[in-house]
Amino acid sequence: MKILVIEDEKSILDLIKMNLILEGFDVVEAEAGEKGLKVFKKENPDLVVLDLMLPDIDGFDVLKKIQEISYKTPIIILTAKNSQNDKLLGLELGADDYITKPFDSKELILRIRNILKRIKKQGLSNNELIIGELKLKKDSRTMYLRSKEIYLTKKEFEVMEFLMNNYNQVVKREILLEKIWGFDSEIDTRAVDMAIQRLRKKIKESNVQIRSLYGIGYKLEVKDEK
Repeated sequence: MKILVIEDEKSILDLIKMNLILEGFDVVEAEAGEKGLKVFKKENPDLVVLDLMLPDIDGFDVLKKIQEISYKTPIIILTAKNSQNDKLLGLELGADDYITKPFDSKELILRIRNILKRIKKQGLSNNELIIGELKLKKDSRTMYLRSKEIYLTKKEFEVMEFLMNNYNQVVKREILLEKIWGFDSEIDTRAVDMAIQRLRKKIKESNVQIRSLYGIGYKLEVKDEK
């Protein structure tokens, strides 16, 4: 497994690199955003650890550009920015995890392994999911409304896949947060709410709806199903 670390603080970069190598990972590095994007294109890493405060371009812009190149590659934001708005923005843009500095190296390794394990499990099943007028193709990670492809971000796809796998069942927001983002803190459930809002807009012309159950969670239903 190859990991790209984009971090401008040399001491932190060296610490992360050393711990990853000790855990058996291959590591490539960059100390600025533009270089990080070039290394990403060249090396095609399995995961990215990304700092937000870089010397040349904003880390959020790097995140968006990586998503444009390959939305499947998991990204962990590792930054001193600890505001809730920054965390929610990072998650909304497609980051798989958000860790604030100072951080524990063992926790970083654990989160990396958990994400890679989850990605591996998702890749084991390549079948299609069909609910009402919606079709989800797991192998290509695409969704169709009738014959029209509907663009989904990485997180939107994973939320939709989970809801379709649990069709007509109530899914708690905290469960979605834990299964998709890997968090268990109630304060982060807003990330789930925002993903659901975007999904509703994208499927509003279908006969499928995501119904809210106040204080509990969500339920995927077919509107005209008796």
